[in-house]
Amino acid sequence: MKNIVVLLFCLGLIVRLDLRSALAFEYGEAGHPKNNEVHISKVAIVMPVGRVLLARKGSEYFAIKFIEFWTGKTKEDLYASYELYYNKSADGNFSSKNIVVKKGELSFPKPRGIGRFAFSFSHREIKCGDIILEWSGEGSVHFYNENQEQGDYGVELAPTKWSNISEVDIHDKRLKWYRYDENRKRVNIPIDKLW
Repeated sequence: MKNIVVLLFCLGLIVRLDLRSALAFEYGEAGHPKNNEVHISKVAIVMPVGRVLLARKGSEYFAIKFIEFWTGKTKEDLYASYELYYNKSADGNFSSKNIVVKKGELSFPKPRGIGRFAFSFSHREIKCGDIILEWSGEGSVHFYNENQEQGDYGVELAPTKWSNISEVDIHDKRLKWYRYDENRKRVNIPIDKLW
């Protein structure tokens, strides 16, 4: 019995249990967005491939653009590749030479196992500076990270029409910044109607 307890403890250190969320992002009454639509919910914004999403918290800004979405062995094994852009000078100018570009992949494979012992070797964290946000499939970016409860942590997201980082202007008056909002209804907005 003692060996079983030690084994379970060791497995717990090696395998990351993800009991909070066993399913990918749910679109609710708005339905799955089309390829040219942005989905906005109370907890996240879902972007199509190739469009820039801006994030800010206080005076820190970054931009993310998803390059590709795909599935693994099952349709519940979710993956994405992205480019993340960060301006070290914190002036929000994404056309300057101070841009740091990070390329990465996110993964959310279907949990394997039985009941409470289901686990997933996932990488769902989008991190830039002090801002860490959760990803849960396709182009979803949450207003919080996976170690936080749903809530407002001061993170704002702005979906854009832009596909090239050189087009980005964080001071553009047409941008609409969203925060976590418990009462917001889910909506799909065509890219050309963002402004």
